[in-house]
Amino acid sequence: MKNQGVSRHIPSLFTLVNLFLGFLAIINIQAGNINMACYLVLVAGAFDSLDGKIARKIGIATSFGTEIDSLADLVSFCLVPSVLVYNLYTAGLPGITGELIAATPLILGAIRLAKFNVEHDDKPSSYFIGLPTPINSLAIISLVLWTENLKLTNPEYTQPRLLIPIIMYISFLMVSKIKYPKFPLLNIKSGNDNNFRLLGIGMFIISFIIAVIFNMQLWILMGFVMYYILSGILRRLLNPKHDELL
Repeated sequence: MKNQGVSRHIPSLFTLVNLFLGFLAIINIQAGNINMACYLVLVAGAFDSLDGKIARKIGIATSFGTEIDSLADLVSFCLVPSVLVYNLYTAGLPGITGELIAATPLILGAIRLAKFNVEHDDKPSSYFIGLPTPINSLAIISLVLWTENLKLTNPEYTQPRLLIPIIMYISFLMVSKIKYPKFPLLNIKSGNDNNFRLLGIGMFIISFIIAVIFNMQLWILMGFVMYYILSGILRRLLNPKHDELL
């Protein structure tokens, strides 16, 4: 009984690590350590993907866990991208224009998390409604890492006027009704669709490890994000009755 009492706090511990990594990312952004901040958010995303799976695996998912997970996500995947966008791209804009633009991931992310908590039910589903906040954050982080590496060779592709509209559009997807597939359960008995997605994740992990060896991880990361985001948009365009944009 004592062990069970301890084990029920394990998922929340993962969530708190996610929250702490988001805090560290903000500190690093303010210190100018942009790459470190981006990698901290990537690690936070890994912890975020594990807490819910662990809770379901050991059968201790609670409303407390759901609420604290949303609060952690608000910091790591909504506030951090907004602080990052402000420091890199919008701080010099006149008036409060820069603050309003940079707050887009934060504001839309907060709306998305609130809608998820209100509309969430216990029925299993294989998809999210709207782009998940961790994926939005991952998209912004990968874009920043990509452009930071391009600055020395192709500075014309790193201009804020090109990047800000992309970031705002991606953030808008969080409050859309476009359907995005959930990450698979760690169980081969959950059906063929889950197994197919599980195989895809496995291939991505192997590809990413190989890419790290050859210092090409940004290609894999950007490719994964683009594929995930565009898959939902293309499904919406090809089958408009399947999803409702607004």
